[in-house]
Parts: sequence; structure tokens; C-alpha cells
Amino acid sequence: MPFGFLSRHRKKTIPEDRPKPDPSLRVDVHAQLLPGRQDGTDSVEHSITLLREMAALGFRKVITTLHVMDGFYQNTCDSITAAATLLKYELHKAQVEIEVEAAAEYFLDINLLRMLYSKTDMLTFGNASGQRYLLFDTSLVKRPYELDKVIAAIQHRNLVPVMAHPEQYIYLQKNPEAVQLLHYQGVRLQVNLLSLTGNPSREARHLAEWMIDRRLVSFIGTDICHESQLPVVRQAQRLPYYRKALEMGLLNDSL
Repeated sequence: MPFGFLSRHRKKTIPEDRPKPDPSLRVDVHAQLLPGRQDGTDSVEHSITLLREMAALGFRKVITTLHVMDGFYQNTCDSITAAATLLKYELHKAQVEIEVEAAAEYFLDINLLRMLYSKTDMLTFGNASGQRYLLFDTSLVKRPYELDKVIAAIQHRNLVPVMAHPEQYIYLQKNPEAVQLLHYQGVRLQVNLLSLTGNPSREARHLAEWMIDRRLVSFIGTDICHESQLPVVRQAQRLPYYRKALEMGLLNDSL
């Protein structure tokens, strides 16, 4: 069992600047809610409906993070920014009080490494002090050969690497201590809120809880793209590990 050894290891933490705990999460750092784009919603109206529900759940800001993946998701900085501009305009007309910021979720492969080395414009998110974060994801099954090079290249551009939903990666579920190594490398870790409910798997929930116990989580995101996920978000907001994550002082609300 991948988690059988956990009780034999002492918890390790790294001091970091965290905001004071908030009773609810106000900023979602990972949502697929831009209209008319690959892996986004099918219409502006659909996006507005979902964002209205997100506001009702207590969110005041949503960072939309569509996928950028060579050969599959041909989203670009320009196309994502244009979709976000349209959505902001329509949200204002509909009087939905929630802020939208455009970013992206970059798939880790050789193309991402080329983009970083060539200093291609990339979509990031950040805080008032000027710190910028770049969100990336990886293959679910196998640790990418380029992982360490990509982390170094992101940091070389004065950006902070943020790994999206590491609890879902099978290669990390089998070796949780590798998550701590990523944390030591300066990678911020973003857990999906729905993982706390066992979605998509029990193993994802176990690793998410293990990470929270060791204060390895910097961000939580919903990764929401459909109404069917809203009840699961509500369920997750009532769970003890959600409250425990908030008490750590996540970086979400510094954005």
C-alpha cells in the first residue's frame, strides 16, 4: 500500500508567509469557466450561470485556467485573454458580482520547455506584491522526464511553479515523499477541492489529506466546468479537511 509507511514518518514543514486563516475560500485559482474555448464552457450564458453559483458559494474571484497542450488544446494567450474580456463585459451587464482573471494550465512536455526557454509570453496569476505563479499539470501515470528542467526554467523566469492537483497523479500516490521533494524545490502545490470528497478516486483523497496534514498545500482550486460539480463543491466545503486547509492560511486569498 502506497500510504502504509506514512505513520512511521515525522511530519516536515517549511516556514512560509501565509495570510491569516479565513472562514471560507474567497478566490478559486483553478476553474475551466471561459466560454467558447477548448475545454471551457459552451457559451457565455453557461459561464455566467456557473459564476453566479460560485458567487453564491462565497467566491469573490475566479482565476480561469484553460489548458495549453501542444497537439490537443490550442489555446493561446490572445485567445484566452479575448474570451476573458468578453466574459467580464457580460458579467457586468448581468450584474454578477464576481471577479474573473485569465490564466492557463500548461501541460508539462517538451513544448512547455521550449516556451520557457524562448521567453514566450505566458499567462500567470499573482498577488499585489508582484509575485507571479505559473500553473502546470503533468501526465497522470508517469513522472515526466522534463519535470526538474521545467521547474528550474520557470524559476529562472522569476515565476513560481504551481503544480495542479498533484494528489491525482498516480506516480505521486505511489511515492508521497516525492511530493515533499517538490515542495523543497520551491514548487507550490494546488489541491483540487473535489479530491477531498474522493473525486476522482479514494487515492486522490488520501494523498490530499496527507498533504494537508503536512502543510504542503499552498492553493486549493475547484477545477469546475459543469453544474454537476456544484453539489460536490458544497459537500467538500463541509468536510473537516477543508476546514483544516483553511486554518493553515492558504495563499488563495492573497491574490
